[in-house]
Amino acid sequence: MANRKETMPKARRRTAVIAKLPVFNYLLKLWIVLIVISMPVVFWQSSWGISLLWGFSVCLVPAMVFARYAGHIHGATNIRASVNRFYGAETAKFMLTTALFVVVFTRDVNFSVPVFLCAFIAAQVAQLIVTARVIRRLGQPGL
Repeated sequence: MANRKETMPKARRRTAVIAKLPVFNYLLKLWIVLIVISMPVVFWQSSWGISLLWGFSVCLVPAMVFARYAGHIHGATNIRASVNRFYGAETAKFMLTTALFVVVFTRDVNFSVPVFLCAFIAAQVAQLIVTARVIRRLGQPGL
């Protein structure tokens, strides 16, 4: 039997390609904006400002690591390698988030736990919104 690829019409021969998502760049911009917003708080109430900085960073730095690592999946020709890379990215994100939580809670620095947790949750929500908008924008034709 002839090679199936050779017998298929040209129009039907397509490769499955997963586009590289620019989520990393948007998350980096979001992190910088949130740091700039929290800087006046550092001078006004230092413990709250430090808590904001740590809360934003504990959420967004692992998300950026995930976006950078998982963003290099370029196609579905080798699905097993793509899935393994995605799981590796998720594992790295989870481990880094855990390590950063340990660092924050074992440091001997005066910070506010409620402000830290609110900043973490706010950054998580902002990260989800940014990621959804980037994916939605890329899914629309003509953009």
